[in-house]
Amino acid sequence: MIARRVRPARPLLSAALVLALFAAFPVRADVVEEVAASVNGRIITRSELQERERVLEAQLASRFVGDELEHELARMRANLLTDMIREMILMQRAEILGLELEKVYTQALNQLKEQQGIKTNEELDQLLKKEGITKDELRDTLLRFNVPDIMVNLEVRDKISVTDKEIIEYFETNKDSFRVEESFSLQEIVLTQEDRTPEELKALGETVMSELAAGTSFNELVIKYSQAPSRFQDGKIGPFKRGDLAAELESAALSLETGAVSKPIPTRAGVHIIRLDSHTLAHDPDLETARADIVSKLKMSKFQADLKTYLEMLMRTNRIVVNPNYKQYDQRS
Repeated sequence: MIARRVRPARPLLSAALVLALFAAFPVRADVVEEVAASVNGRIITRSELQERERVLEAQLASRFVGDELEHELARMRANLLTDMIREMILMQRAEILGLELEKVYTQALNQLKEQQGIKTNEELDQLLKKEGITKDELRDTLLRFNVPDIMVNLEVRDKISVTDKEIIEYFETNKDSFRVEESFSLQEIVLTQEDRTPEELKALGETVMSELAAGTSFNELVIKYSQAPSRFQDGKIGPFKRGDLAAELESAALSLETGAVSKPIPTRAGVHIIRLDSHTLAHDPDLETARADIVSKLKMSKFQADLKTYLEMLMRTNRIVVNPNYKQYDQRS
């Protein structure tokens, strides 16, 4: 029995699942219809294929338009039945290996209830009744959305390891990509020249500095005085590299200690008062600093290759029959 704690590769519930649950359930099992494919004797019906296609079409239509939408739809349709076959194989494999499906279902159901604001089982029952969904259909759909990813984690992702030798080799080969360039981030208060004389602008800058010296926080003064769009982000701007800012602003910024505030700086826009939020000096790459990033990159590369091999093995070692009328939905055809 698999009794370990499972780690899904994605949140247990997605927007796609909500759409599938409350807008796209297949026709009832007592309707006799054409079989699109079978996997080890279990069938995928025409209506299940068409319903999945409709849900995915709606999702893609919300993200793409025009030629790009048509391209994505064509790609989706070419893989649709293949994906459903893989999904069914992974579900069957979970049963064979003894994955604790009831725990997966309970966790997914609790997340569904939380996301939908369902506080009691009675509220859930009422919602299912309203949508014409049975508890068995709910369970099947929640498992179908979660079990395949869990199986991929258990049988592929969690088995991937990276050696120190691989980490060092990757670091030496890609050392330039890990070099840290000098950068700095600021907060700004911008006082514009609009409708102000130079004397008024200077006096306003002095007022801001007086209030800062009296203990008013820089954030408060941003809200009170700044006229730049950055005022909606507490005046935060950056990070910048050398040469990104006007010379007078860069010179003033790089002369400050972190957390210090400049004197009013005349600029083409008016007057800037800046606070140095952070300043990172350029430095050569360091293996230990880069280690976590390297491990992540290497694992992702290995995962893509291992997943391809794993899925090909599943397709090769299971009994799959596809109705010739639906081969356009199966990329293996």
